[in-house]
Amino acid sequence: MLFDVKELYKQTFGSSNFHVPAKGSDKTKSSTILLGGIPQNPNPAGTIQYNSKQISLNKQGLYGQEIWHPIALWRSSEKVLEIDNCTMRVNVVKTIVRTAVSERKGTVKEQFSIDDYKFTIKGFLIGKNRKFPEEDIIKLKEIFESNDPISLHGGYPELFLDDSCRIVIDTLDFPDVQGKAHWIRPFSFTCESDFITDLIIQ
Repeated sequence: MLFDVKELYKQTFGSSNFHVPAKGSDKTKSSTILLGGIPQNPNPAGTIQYNSKQISLNKQGLYGQEIWHPIALWRSSEKVLEIDNCTMRVNVVKTIVRTAVSERKGTVKEQFSIDDYKFTIKGFLIGKNRKFPEEDIIKLKEIFESNDPISLHGGYPELFLDDSCRIVIDTLDFPDVQGKAHWIRPFSFTCESDFITDLIIQ
């Protein structure tokens, strides 16, 4: 169990504690407390964190809550739908050519190609003001049916989409819901990366 010593002090004694800085003797009211030289968390709750490509991994919601790994779907060059409440599974398969060697155990393995990255995204479309999220459902339906280039953006998926953020959505599912809030609609879809945009046949 974790205890916030500063908060316990305030609740017990009715005032904030004093903290003596390591390099001085001036007493100041402390909003944080250092215990045993343990460094403070450099990324407290609410801090926006970025991946190595300087794309944000999280954001703050309308009510100050921390939302991790939101995604956005774009059609051509237009952002169509942002999804905050979702999870993502990433899968990829490598094609390996195996060649048997005479009078030897095992095979010689040669990497032939790496397949497309496949994403399984599950989440909820939540209507504002407890209204049925019809607009977001229609947007997701239109993205699925569209022949225009679709791209997937976000701090987490773009770690795997090096060459291009283009994807192809191959399945879309709105599962049945019984006895749940009408303004929260679950969904899931699978998609895969679409790195090769031009194929030249000679």
